[in-house]
Amino acid sequence: MELTVKLVSNKSPYRACGVVGQSPTVEERKIEVLDIDTYEKVLEKLNINPEEVVVLRNGKPVPEDEQVAEKKNAREEVTIIRIISTR
Repeated sequence: MELTVKLVSNKSPYRACGVVGQSPTVEERKIEVLDIDTYEKVLEKLNINPEEVVVLRNGKPVPEDEQVAEKKNAREEVTIIRIISTR
């Protein structure tokens, strides 16, 4: 099954209300997953450290050990948000 994942990270500086912060960048990737693959395996395939991100399905956090390819999850939106900066 092909899974589309949105990767969100902070890379571009911006100024809002006098505060310097980060504007998120979004990258979309498609990867092949097996029926038995978990979100931990997805992170591994994307070469992402699971301690640096939060995985969301339809805007809600999911555990790393949950299977991605469950029929009820097949068409749902998966977003990975980097929570640790590597600056």
